[in-house]
Amino acid sequence: MNKIWKLKNHIPENGKDHSQEYESFVNELNSLKAKIRLPDVFSRLLFLRGVKDYSGMVKYFKPNIDQLHDPFLMKDCDIACDRIINAIDNKEQIMVLGDYDVDGACGASMFYLFMKNFNIESEVYIPDRIKEGYGISIKSIDDAKAKGIKLIVAIDCGITALDKVKYANEQGIQFIICDHHQPPESIPEALAVLDPLREDCDYPFDYLCGTGVAFKLIQAVCIKKGIPDYAFNFLDFVAIATSSDIAPLFDENRVLVSLGFKMISENPRTSIKALMDVIGLDKKDISTISIVFSIAPRINAVGRLGDAKRAFDLLVSENGKVVEDLADRLNQENDERRTIDKLITDDAFKIFKDSNDDERKYSIVLHKDDWHPGVIGIVAARLVEKYNLPTVVLTTVNGVAKGSARSINEFNIYEALKKCENKLIQFGGHNHAAGLEIALENIDDFKSYFEKLAKEDLSILNAMPEVIIDSEITFKEINSMFLNIYSYLEPFGPGNSLPVFRTDNLEVTTSPKVLKNNTHIFRLTEIESRVFFDAIFPGSPEIHDELVRGALCNACYTIDLFEKNGCRIAKLKIKDLKFN
Repeated sequence: MNKIWKLKNHIPENGKDHSQEYESFVNELNSLKAKIRLPDVFSRLLFLRGVKDYSGMVKYFKPNIDQLHDPFLMKDCDIACDRIINAIDNKEQIMVLGDYDVDGACGASMFYLFMKNFNIESEVYIPDRIKEGYGISIKSIDDAKAKGIKLIVAIDCGITALDKVKYANEQGIQFIICDHHQPPESIPEALAVLDPLREDCDYPFDYLCGTGVAFKLIQAVCIKKGIPDYAFNFLDFVAIATSSDIAPLFDENRVLVSLGFKMISENPRTSIKALMDVIGLDKKDISTISIVFSIAPRINAVGRLGDAKRAFDLLVSENGKVVEDLADRLNQENDERRTIDKLITDDAFKIFKDSNDDERKYSIVLHKDDWHPGVIGIVAARLVEKYNLPTVVLTTVNGVAKGSARSINEFNIYEALKKCENKLIQFGGHNHAAGLEIALENIDDFKSYFEKLAKEDLSILNAMPEVIIDSEITFKEINSMFLNIYSYLEPFGPGNSLPVFRTDNLEVTTSPKVLKNNTHIFRLTEIESRVFFDAIFPGSPEIHDELVRGALCNACYTIDLFEKNGCRIAKLKIKDLKFN
């Protein structure tokens, strides 16, 4: 498929021209040449990532604890902090309620271990994905009441649970909610609701994940109890959850993830080391990519196919034999999940292709009764990746359609579902991902209206996919100093994406090999300098005939780093090629 190549400029979507600001930034760095050696391409990369001065550059390259925000700036944090300290001082058992995904499992594990440090064995409740669905359930509240528990801390859920919290209040049970999803117009009448997206919350950073919000509560408690540094023992959980939840990696999240990754790579806790061992993941290879594609799927797998509590059991255990067995189980279930995922993904692709006529589509809404509810979020993400359209995938559970929605950058899926509210039983989520329930008889009506909303927002966009380029460079510029500085741009993710580079006048200088899924591996050599790099082009059947030894081309790519014999080596991951 032909793609449009676009070079990023300094005039973002809001139309404000930042060229003078960029020029000032470059001049400031040039005046410091004696102090720092920074190739010009990095000035551009940093500015495009929100770094506007030398001070900002130092913070970007050297994230540290001092850059974290005061937790007490978050609305209700003081109330929640005092209540947790009261529970600690009185040795009161509480319930920690997490979601069944990585964010919920990490948050529940983190808070459980935090309370355990004060000799409090908290009750932990992870809902059943199929029987109870997402979030706080009546069953969890009844379970707390039966055990005499008076306080529930909900992590990564709860912001929409008005009726459930009301029911808990009637039972004499208090709630502290640590959530990061978009709040509805009315929020639950809980003892404390910590969510940086609350309109009345002045916290300076909006993009914490659920575990991140719970961490800020832990940080507040530690400050008040005079042990401020103890909170940082849990940054590994925060880093895994933040990366897995695809949260933006700038500002506070960049600090939390950077320091969390450092903790894992230097001294991983027993449970995380067991997962790394079963995957074959080396400590030096910890990154957002290895978390998202290796660790996160295994934590998620048990919640998708069965009891999510097993992920929690692994994460909190320090028993070597127990964690080995649980890590093996998570790995096996991930293999099973992959098989189910592929079957349903192939089915979804076929249904959409068969139902597609010549008219341009702006959205995808698919429903099938027997699709497994544990993998439809993955299937929705695959459809978005393939077709670049906002997508809703639904299955039938207990007589209603339950599903997952995923979206593209240009379309706010939460706001779209909000406009469809009268056609839904319930929904919740954020800009790029959401969950929903809908009566079976309303699916067609919803599908038509959702398509109408997508068309209104997306019809002005070019139908042809785009490759957005950060900078044009030559292969000669990608030297050892470049690669060393480049490594400090990590961790990559939303808000700090992998830079996309363009290099022209290249030659294919090896005979390409074709791997499974039409992935091509080959070598590219810059014609003028004769500098070369090995390259991989995943899922690229369309270039098979043109990609031959001796072919001349221009390339758009990202750079993957790995170490060999103590040296940093770059491999190019191709996003697109244009042949001359």
